[in-house]
Amino acid sequence: MSVTIAFMTNYTLDLPNIKDQENTIDSFYRIFKPDTILPTLIFCDEKPLSKINGDIILYSGEICNDYKIIGQKYKENLLNLDKLKHSEFIITQSLCDGYKKAIELCKTPYLFFLEHDWIFLPNITHKLYELTDLMNKYNEINCILFNKFYNIESDFQTIKQVNFSIPLCLTNRQSNNPHLLRIEHAKTKRTNLIKNEGCSIHPNIEYKYKFVNGMELPNYCGGIECELSEFCNKNNNNISVLGTYIYGYFGMNNTIIHTDGCKRALLNETTKVIRL
Repeated sequence: MSVTIAFMTNYTLDLPNIKDQENTIDSFYRIFKPDTILPTLIFCDEKPLSKINGDIILYSGEICNDYKIIGQKYKENLLNLDKLKHSEFIITQSLCDGYKKAIELCKTPYLFFLEHDWIFLPNITHKLYELTDLMNKYNEINCILFNKFYNIESDFQTIKQVNFSIPLCLTNRQSNNPHLLRIEHAKTKRTNLIKNEGCSIHPNIEYKYKFVNGMELPNYCGGIECELSEFCNKNNNNISVLGTYIYGYFGMNNTIIHTDGCKRALLNETTKVIRL
């Protein structure tokens, strides 16, 4: 077995509902068709509920004053899913904290970084083992990123198609979005660039707050994008140093949909997203 899943989640006002999380993990197995249930580490960020003082008003209307009670129920619900029954559940303090812990704890050559609210689309036509076989053959491929945007040039992503047996595009873009990582490279090149507390330069949103049900919730970015992207943008050679490739050919449509776990998005049988 060559791949471990790092399933990244957090405590939101939708607890203890796990419909989005179940859709995400089912979508992964449906599209990538691994031969067996993969070893999985669940990393759960306590924010933002751990930052609320006083009563917490959930989307269900329930009022509670201890997020750990509903957090425990959420954990139980996740671990009752067939594909997550044997997972290890680890509490973290940020998305980056979990990302770095996942790389450190991973015991397989590859790690699939999977946040809890994504749906993979059927234009992904290669199985997981085909992707790892390609990475085994080409050491310059250190990360395969699945794109929520089209594979085109933009202000935030450069695209250069490379003629491997599977279409990929070398990119400067780095993202929390679903991706397959080479662990040996990640340990030596990626983790030192990432801050535990998350992005330091993501414009205008890191320390802002949002108000939901009369409560003030931190809206801290917490992601990996900024430092890694900044590293690539300092020097074009650094793009190849990180070796991040977007799945698919130049001009290809998006391969993933963000369901936004806080908004109760559900997946129907045709992989379209229905917002309630």
